[in-house]
Amino acid sequence: MELKEIKCPHCGHVNPPGTQLCQSCGLMINEDYDKNKIKDVMRYDGSAVRSKVKSQSIFDKIWIFFTSIRNGVIIIALIAIAASIGTILPQQYFIPIGVDPETYYSDNYGTFGLIYYKFGFHNLYSSWWFVLLNAMLALSIIAASVDRGVPLYKSLKNQRAKKHPSFFKRQRITLNSETADSEDVNKIIDGLKSKRYKLTEEGPHLLFEKGRLSRWGPYINHTGLIIILIGSMLRFFPGMYIDEILYVPEGETVEVPTTDNKYYIKNEKFILDTYEKDSGSVFDKSLAMQGDLASNYQTNITFYENLSSDVVGSEPDLKEIDTDEIRVNHPFKFENYDIYQSSFDNSSMKSMTFKLVDKNDKQVGEEFTVDLKDPESTYEIDEQTNIELRAYAPDFQEIGERGELISQSPVARNPAFVFQVNNDSLTTPEISLLQIQNTDEITPNNEYKVKFVSMENQIATVLTLKKDLTMHLIAVGFIIFLIGVFIGSYINHRRIWINKENGLSLAAHTNKNYYGLKKELNSVLNENGFDFVNDKDEAEHDDRMKG
Repeated sequence: MELKEIKCPHCGHVNPPGTQLCQSCGLMINEDYDKNKIKDVMRYDGSAVRSKVKSQSIFDKIWIFFTSIRNGVIIIALIAIAASIGTILPQQYFIPIGVDPETYYSDNYGTFGLIYYKFGFHNLYSSWWFVLLNAMLALSIIAASVDRGVPLYKSLKNQRAKKHPSFFKRQRITLNSETADSEDVNKIIDGLKSKRYKLTEEGPHLLFEKGRLSRWGPYINHTGLIIILIGSMLRFFPGMYIDEILYVPEGETVEVPTTDNKYYIKNEKFILDTYEKDSGSVFDKSLAMQGDLASNYQTNITFYENLSSDVVGSEPDLKEIDTDEIRVNHPFKFENYDIYQSSFDNSSMKSMTFKLVDKNDKQVGEEFTVDLKDPESTYEIDEQTNIELRAYAPDFQEIGERGELISQSPVARNPAFVFQVNNDSLTTPEISLLQIQNTDEITPNNEYKVKFVSMENQIATVLTLKKDLTMHLIAVGFIIFLIGVFIGSYINHRRIWINKENGLSLAAHTNKNYYGLKKELNSVLNENGFDFVNDKDEAEHDDRMKG
């Protein structure tokens, strides 16, 4: 298809390259177009659609790629497939706190888990390639809307009532009456006006139109989708979307993340309520099979503001500003944040108590207690003996290459210690590695041994800190999308052209529901003594049935 303007042989109007129907009179002026791509020339009123016009420029090739419905569907399919794969294994948000993601997926799911991690499926919705797919989808929707919406707008805005006779013949709904006089035509005009048609007159040529908004239904859909995609991508900008875990042991105060050291929260008390067995509730069977079930867990908090947050390196100067009870589905709110009760952790330890014994298993000196959150470096047992804490791992994983203790998380779930015993009777200190239910002597032939006596567990609440400044934008986009669906589904764009020269020539077109258009037209025609309209498709169907 040559990129040249097309002059209408009937009215002389000069049309843009790629036009199928003359913008002035509606004459078919271009038979040389891709009928596989444009099956209905009335869809865009015959106007040129850039992506359907052949061109060799790089810009046009890029434009054609993003305006292609096929490519848009492929992008949507890729997003759907990626989202499906992302549900096979848990996202990083749901794996244990403090665990290295790569190690977790590799150890628990093998090679597949490692591949899953390497390709970013563990953080699917923030992975660069998933964001890129969403951006490509947004560009595709925008390009397709501009490509088709602009020519449609121009053609509908500038459409004329006067049409070439060939235009009438090409329409599906037609009616010709050479005997109709001006009085009969005026009755039809009044009848169509009563059906809320808008009239445009051009001499003896009339155009009746209603429901033009229907043509913009898909574009309103696209606008809503674009807003939703923009809202989704804004979540990756700092401060727009926050979803963090707050791990707060009972009795402790921690900084609220992402608030620049401005706010702190204290876990005053964690409360766990369970259903009573044999209480006659619907949970009796589950309780008998599984044991205790939580009926409620909540965190009583005190919320503080740090008055010295603007002073770099200063100690927090906390001022109490609120107290609250955070329960499931009953968050604590401040500014644009919500703090939800997520879960709890009773697997951590608060402290462990030890004693020192000699070879005869006789206790030496006093017992000593190690605070697992803030352990001391030295513990005095008696006047001749002290114990040094040489190394400590709250959640022991392995011994490193340099002999250091490696912890897989900061939570005291599996503590390990390296103790050094100093006694006046010893020529050299004795060192041993102590784990739960296991003690290894680092120095040989030790005279003394550190033994575990007891421990104190500590319950911690697990809260979720959320902030979402994009939700309102996404909600607006969704509402606009639904409006577009309603407009596109339930409103019909109907147009009726009448030429009252030499009787009556009528042609009608709608973007959907020809049955409703025929019924409406026939009611007006029947009231004024005219025959019913001719339906080209119906006639062809009847001929096929007879043949």
